[in-house]
Amino acid sequence: MTEERLRRLHAIVATLPLLAWGAFHVVEQWALFGGRLAWLVRMRTTSSGAAIALEVLIGVLPIVLWALLHARARLVGERLPGASRDGDGALARGLGAIEPWASPVAIGFLLWHVGWLWGAKLLGAQPVELYDTLQRTLGLPWALVVHAIGLTAIAWHLAAALPDGLEAARLVRTAPGRRSAYVVSVAFGACLLVLYAQLVGWIGTGAGTFWPITVVPR
Repeated sequence: MTEERLRRLHAIVATLPLLAWGAFHVVEQWALFGGRLAWLVRMRTTSSGAAIALEVLIGVLPIVLWALLHARARLVGERLPGASRDGDGALARGLGAIEPWASPVAIGFLLWHVGWLWGAKLLGAQPVELYDTLQRTLGLPWALVVHAIGLTAIAWHLAAALPDGLEAARLVRTAPGRRSAYVVSVAFGACLLVLYAQLVGWIGTGAGTFWPITVVPR
């Protein structure tokens, strides 16, 4: 594979699968707001057979490939997805200044997340065990700090790098389109951060993070 194709693959793998990952987690984890039973029912439908294979295909493998391509880019001194380029505006330059730190933190957090929860699920842990693990762990100060840092890194990375992924996939082809993509990616990253921080806060504390939530157990 040529250097150019590797760079394009890196930009795509570092961004577009995270959109699928985010959408999947909205569908899967938002059932928590319906109570414990609703979450267990949802998890049973996403924790067996074809659903597990799909999780590995669109979730686990792209993260591993992203980590390998990121390590390669660092070793050869190649531009990382999300780094600003000549002609980019102030927004892209500001995001790009932090991206060299955000992307490895995001990768590390996602690999830990896969090992902690998805790994257990792939090894046969039952939904009720995962639910109890979530509640026990996310209420601990260190876990809340890890998720705060990890989710912020993911949101920042997507805000900075998604335009590169869209460009590599030929979905953005012009300089004005790239500038518009930055506006969309920043809004998307911010929404993702708020939604998942709210979810983690509710699981860990029962009170949410940004606004209070009342859930009637079912």
